[in-house]
Amino acid sequence: MRTARPAVVRCFVGPLLAAAFVVACSHAPLDATPEGAVRLFLDDMEAASDDPRVMKRAYELLGPAARANLEERAHRTSQLQGRQVAPWEMLAAGQFGLTFRPKTMKPMRVGDRATVEVLGADAVNEHASVVCVHEAGGWRVEPGLPEP
Repeated sequence: MRTARPAVVRCFVGPLLAAAFVVACSHAPLDATPEGAVRLFLDDMEAASDDPRVMKRAYELLGPAARANLEERAHRTSQLQGRQVAPWEMLAAGQFGLTFRPKTMKPMRVGDRATVEVLGADAVNEHASVVCVHEAGGWRVEPGLPEP
């Protein structure tokens, strides 16, 4: 007499193994860490000088304070120009780039905030501090924009 047990086990074990495989093979998004978000933002800002459409991706990596700042700037500019201006159009390519090539990034986290120390080949003369905040979608960059 045969039992249905092996078929039941196959029905449950197969999908469980497949799910475990997907989880094991998937990578965390690059903005899952503060230094990853900074690297993505810098890469997008650099690429935006060749392709302005990339600026929207860079904008999406900004934290809530920076986005609010740019939204206010876009609103004012829209009123002055008589046309709708998107917040990411307020970002200037090259404005947020570094004057050096980053070699290392060292995050210092405190809760939902972090400061990423970006160091170049000459750590004494080539360094920058970038503030990041954590949101539901990942880490976001707060570049400290001037008031609108």
